Amino acid sequence: MAKDDVRQRRKALHDLCTALMAQKQARDNDKTVNDVLKDFYAAQGHTDLRTYKQWRDAGYHVRKGEKAILLWARPKATKKSKEAAASAGKDEDEAREDYYPIAYMFSNRQVETNNK
Repeated sequence: MAKDDVRQRRKALHDLCTALMAQKQARDNDKTVNDVLKDFYAAQGHTDLRTYKQWRDAGYHVRKGEKAILLWARPKATKKSKEAAASAGKDEDEAREDYYPIAYMFSNRQVETNNK
């Protein structure tokens, strides 16, 4: 995937999160960004979100042409932050930065059982 495509998807996900979090502020402050995103997708019928591999391991396949649902993945240490932590004598767990990769998920509405 090209860097520009990833940047566009990150920006679209960021913009969606910003809009949803603004709505959330009036209702519930205990939810994370991903909780708010999951509620948004659940309202559209996407109640069971799993990765492509998780669906495959469960005996399903993602229908051709389906687009992934985007969530934020766990924070990841970048090469730069790992090097800075190493030079400061810290371990890699302390090198985590605020870089959250995108998690590509599919829902119960996007899969079919494997007929073998």
